Amino acid sequence: MANQKTLTVGGNTYVFDFVNYILPERDQNGKIIEYSPQDKYKKCDSVSLNKHGHGSFCKFSVKNAEAKPGVYLWVLEKPVEENNEHIIYIGEAVDLKKRFSSNGYGGISPKNCFEGGQSTNCKMNKVVLEESKKGNIISLYFYATTEHKKVEKELLLNIQTKYNVKDN
Repeated sequence: MANQKTLTVGGNTYVFDFVNYILPERDQNGKIIEYSPQDKYKKCDSVSLNKHGHGSFCKFSVKNAEAKPGVYLWVLEKPVEENNEHIIYIGEAVDLKKRFSSNGYGGISPKNCFEGGQSTNCKMNKVVLEESKKGNIISLYFYATTEHKKVEKELLLNIQTKYNVKDN
């Protein structure tokens, strides 16, 4: 695993710094702690679950994530079924630390499981859970920039990822 990833797209070069691994919390026996927040939502009987709101989630935080704007990469390191690494998700944030906090990807609130909630948070939390269960590791890389929306769009137009919804 390198400390940086350099991507050149559209004549521009971006150097992403390694932030940390995205690892779910585990119990004292090393088992991933799973939870299902859906029943805790007050309106659960009157609102439908979103596409990714069903099932279990995990909790995680990313140490070293700074409160800065920029673009981040989720990189699947040495997947079990392959012997390499690849970018599985590209995102942008006004505040990276907040994006990966317990109010972002790292902890799914009951509301986020339902229509009108943050479906992407649910989807990507499940990616961490499922990849971790397979023994895979996801690394987080970050490129600090105030032009995060522009850079994210350029990267998404040029890099195929498994989990980004096209035409963001």
